[in-house]
Amino acid sequence: MKRFFLTIAAVLTLLLSGCQANNGTDFSAYSDDIAKAQEIAVVSADTSEILETITAQNDIEDFILALDMDKWKLKTLPDNATEIGSFNLAQEETIKYGQTDTDGTLYDVTTITLYDGSYMGIKIYGLDDLDMIFAVNEDTANYLNGYFE
Repeated sequence: MKRFFLTIAAVLTLLLSGCQANNGTDFSAYSDDIAKAQEIAVVSADTSEILETITAQNDIEDFILALDMDKWKLKTLPDNATEIGSFNLAQEETIKYGQTDTDGTLYDVTTITLYDGSYMGIKIYGLDDLDMIFAVNEDTANYLNGYFE
């Protein structure tokens, strides 16, 4: 009987620890997936025109670092927020078992939408189209705004 209660206590401890780990809104776990982007298209909110395409790997890495994802805070977008523009991240399809190469086609994997007031929406395709809004720090917002000036 004592062993039964110890087992129950151990299972409850593991379950509660797991729930607390998922309770946070730490988005930095997705940074590795986002860092796999091979192209970033900067799209104007006003015209839907592609203003710039980032393809150099070190420029993509600088972009990902500037996002400073570990400081994002899950928020609700204010009613008066206006869209400034978006960043469409694309990459080649993952090579599957038995394949030796991809066909070079890039697929959208994430869209980051910048709003005024240091808010950002992120939509990750393939994860049931996960769509969230975050408040970002001022440095990140200023860096991203620079693409639309």
